Amino acid sequence: MKKSSDPLQTTGPTYGITVLESALQVLEAVGEHPGLKARQLAELTGLTKSKVFRIIRTLESLGYVTVDADHASVLGRSAYLLGKRAEQQWSLSKAATPVLDELAALTMENVHLVVREGLHSLVLDVRISPQPIRMYAQVGRIGPLHAGGTPKVLLAHAPQEVVEQVLHSSLDQFTGTTVNNAEDLQAILRRIRTDGYHLALSDLEEDTFSIAAPVFDHHGQVIAALSVAGPMMRLDPTKRRDFISAVVGAARRLSQALGYRGDLSSLSRAAD
Repeated sequence: MKKSSDPLQTTGPTYGITVLESALQVLEAVGEHPGLKARQLAELTGLTKSKVFRIIRTLESLGYVTVDADHASVLGRSAYLLGKRAEQQWSLSKAATPVLDELAALTMENVHLVVREGLHSLVLDVRISPQPIRMYAQVGRIGPLHAGGTPKVLLAHAPQEVVEQVLHSSLDQFTGTTVNNAEDLQAILRRIRTDGYHLALSDLEEDTFSIAAPVFDHHGQVIAALSVAGPMMRLDPTKRRDFISAVVGAARRLSQALGYRGDLSSLSRAAD
């Protein structure tokens, strides 16, 4: 938790990695002009042919570029998957913006939009509480799946192989109440699927709460979780009830904005 101070802002000179800039320049050129050879890509980007050739070979080894028998380059599988993830996250963030804004204004607490990346949680968007004492929050923050409000919601709706990997991994304890027993964690995940939300108390950080609910896409898959989080000292019984209603209601609206038309009765009951 942090006391009243604005988030740090980076100042000073901009630092770049020249070779990375060149690689991305080549990758963008391949994407915009598929089928070009190294010499043509060099002319297009202004880089030397030898440099473009080395970059292409590196991108090819990573799956971002495919080179045919005539040495022509097109985007590869890794580029396709990265683009699909970006498309999903961009659509999600765009649809979530008014929902996050409304939820933050209503609760005056931190609001998080979190997605699962493999065996970790990733903060995709946040709204910071205007109150002097608030939780730390940052876009891009990576966390575990077994601790916290949104991570547990994401884990509860993850593919079974992901759940099994987490259950059989080292369940790090972040506070005195973090669940680090696979059997107890399984019981919590079952309850989350039944209730349609999760209330985490001092789970990932001492003296804090997080109330989270799942967000569904048009395929009926859980692609994110929404949460309201703050210090325990502000979570009285009335706010606890109101925040649960607000979070699951916001998750329901965002799911519908993403095209989900399935049964949201569990979220509806939780919001009542």
